[in-house]
Amino acid sequence: MKQHEVIAIINRDYPQMDSFVESEYQYDTYDAENKDYILEIKSRKAKYDKWLIEKHKFDTNLDIALKKNKQFIYLTEYRTDMLVWNINDLINVGYDFGWELKEQPKTTDFDNNNKIMKEVGYLHEHYAKILWWELEVYLVVLVDLSMD
Repeated sequence: MKQHEVIAIINRDYPQMDSFVESEYQYDTYDAENKDYILEIKSRKAKYDKWLIEKHKFDTNLDIALKKNKQFIYLTEYRTDMLVWNINDLINVGYDFGWELKEQPKTTDFDNNNKIMKEVGYLHEHYAKILWWELEVYLVVLVDLSMD
């Protein structure tokens, strides 16, 4: 799923929250924000026991969130699940991200599968809030988006 589709679902399913607005710049370290949160979105085709978070993005997004007096939210979308971690809350309770250096693809562009060492940490699913969405409703949102 594309990030604008994830944002549309969140905005639709959580109308009590200020709507998220997608970042204007393709290379921003986060994907959307509203008055309370900055949001980093990752869409995955496989399920993992522990979900990766890159230290560089973690540090950068946390710094941006603190400067803007916002919370940093990390969302992983997989099939019909959206797993959401409030990074600020995890830090406040002393969560151990298990930071380590690990060989990872340099970019998510799969034509360039060169690997480099990156510092990564882990987000355990049982610490996430799981948001469910219905495929039928999602298809309606896609139709609405295509009419814009």
